[in-house]
Amino acid sequence: MSGRPRASIVMPSLNQGRFIAQSIESVLAQDEPSVELIVVDGGSSDETLAILKSYGARLQWISEKDDGQSQAVNKGWRMARGEIWGWLNADDLLAPDATRRAVDALESDATLAGVYGDCAYIDEAGAALGKYPAEEFDYEKLVLRAEDFIPQPGVFLRREWIERVGVLDENLHYVMDYDLWLRLGMRAPLKYLRGEMARARLHRGAKTLASAPRFGDELASVFSRLAGRQDFPPKLAEQKNIILANAFVHAASYCFWGGETRRARFYLGRAWRETPFLKSRSFYRLALFSLAGKLGWRLAERLRGNPFRLETGWLR
Repeated sequence: MSGRPRASIVMPSLNQGRFIAQSIESVLAQDEPSVELIVVDGGSSDETLAILKSYGARLQWISEKDDGQSQAVNKGWRMARGEIWGWLNADDLLAPDATRRAVDALESDATLAGVYGDCAYIDEAGAALGKYPAEEFDYEKLVLRAEDFIPQPGVFLRREWIERVGVLDENLHYVMDYDLWLRLGMRAPLKYLRGEMARARLHRGAKTLASAPRFGDELASVFSRLAGRQDFPPKLAEQKNIILANAFVHAASYCFWGGETRRARFYLGRAWRETPFLKSRSFYRLALFSLAGKLGWRLAERLRGNPFRLETGWLR
């Protein structure tokens, strides 16, 4: 094992006392030696600090106010000593062999910026809800579809590449992971490792289920910035209008299902201006429901089920 790169896992936390011990144990149980765990707590007022203290020297931790998850992860990465970085939310779980598989894959291919694997959704009790639809890495698809098929809990990245393209954007609180994949993938490939690497917990306090419209706003902002970059790949630059239209339709969907039908109409209008007439059936269906306002939203929930509600679906 001499010379083998070390992995550092950062765990951002805020009042996750119900789940954080399980998350910590999943990292400490890794079958890869010398995994570094750094918990960055945002000033929890529940039992989190008592739990952290109980682990003694088995992990590093700090607790202080911060400006959100992105800042917390960046703070932890600055403390990290490993060459391979990841982050795991304080309510998610790592598979026991996740780190070893990641290190093996990165050791065998020096061209990779990172790796990722499959991720299962679980509920508060740990029961299976479904599976995140991960797929083989293809940068053009990652951009063109404006859909993130890389599940964050199972991602491991080379420190050197994060330092080249920049850490998480601290102005983003919902799609900061997708933004990082887009910046990394422009410079170097990632690799999909089949098999479960992590489990993401969905519960009523999870921000993925509570703030869908904010996801939409950030997604639109990230893609507007991406498409305007001077180093945007020429082949993708030729399809800039389609890329932006797809991003705006997704932003509209987030806003609509979050109950903000007026904002959904705003993004649908932006999509239309990018590519008039080149729209899918889902665009027109979303436009029809959005034009009906709250009545359309209630009708859509009744007919289709809200994918952002824990009772009827889960968020990608």
